[in-house]
Amino acid sequence: MSVEVGLARAALIGRFFAGRAREIDCTNASVRDGLLFLRDHQVLSDNLGGGTPHGITAIAEVIRTVAELCVSSAFSLWCHRMVMEYVHRTDPATFPRDDWARRLGDVRTLGSTALGTAMAHLVGAGPLPMTIRASNGSLVVNGRVPWASNLFPPEMLVITAGVDDAGGKYVVAVPGDTPGLSIDPYPELLALQATGSSSLHLNDVEIPRDHVLSTEFTSFLRSVRPTFLLLQTALCVGLSTAALRAARKAIGGINVVFEESLQAAEARLHDVESRWRGWLATPNASIVPMRGFVQLRLDAALLAGEATRVEAVVTGGRGYVTRSDTARRIREAAFLPVQAPTEGQLRWELSRSA
Repeated sequence: MSVEVGLARAALIGRFFAGRAREIDCTNASVRDGLLFLRDHQVLSDNLGGGTPHGITAIAEVIRTVAELCVSSAFSLWCHRMVMEYVHRTDPATFPRDDWARRLGDVRTLGSTALGTAMAHLVGAGPLPMTIRASNGSLVVNGRVPWASNLFPPEMLVITAGVDDAGGKYVVAVPGDTPGLSIDPYPELLALQATGSSSLHLNDVEIPRDHVLSTEFTSFLRSVRPTFLLLQTALCVGLSTAALRAARKAIGGINVVFEESLQAAEARLHDVESRWRGWLATPNASIVPMRGFVQLRLDAALLAGEATRVEAVVTGGRGYVTRSDTARRIREAAFLPVQAPTEGQLRWELSRSA
């Protein structure tokens, strides 16, 4: 993609999501509409699998652009895109890849990535609570997903993971209309209320054997984890960019006392963004050590918190109004330390690999 085309597309995306951020924040509009807009502009399937000279740069830049304007919409896009990534990496001989790829690509079905506990289990940070057993040629799944998003049944596809009695671990797909799949009432959230986020329960959920994405649990998750983290980092970079841009625009008068803090945050953004852009072309842990992706994700989330703090002190009382963009960004930034992998999980993993 040329620079000119990229800028034109970013401007088009910006106009659409800028006009919707407040309505999304108030849950008066649907995040699905944003996905449909991106579908109509041939964005959703950019760089699937990262198997191009530019890796996942195009979709990462889209997520970053959307996050500058509306983190709820960007987060929903991240969830959906990750499920598209998982499906893309399956073997069409054993999984109905083409059918689900079409459904996800058309946004007939929303993707919900419910692999937070599985990713934590991958690095030794917790058990895999979902159980799977064979029954009459099918698989029966039981357990609880503590947190997932894009939960808008019945047209959704949940990707989760579980373990059988012999210790075999599976990554599986559960369609939203499967009997036994239930969603807890949506809790009231500080932000991102429109993302359909809650807990899932799977009670004797029966799925066909061809709904197993992979029986190679470790290798499958390791292959997608760099993309998982880099696209999460795009959320943080977008939010930080918007906050620091607003702070730079507002600084003046007695608030010039915050110039040093603002410059320090801008320098941190430059560092994070440089590493992020450099690795988008190679979302592969065999090229970039996994520790680098983990550290980047932590640094980006911490920066978003600092960027919104600087914006708040520079903007002053105007930003304290409930429905101001500043207030929304503060609430959006508060989500990042608890998004899986949480700040605690990231710090724990880094401490083990030091």
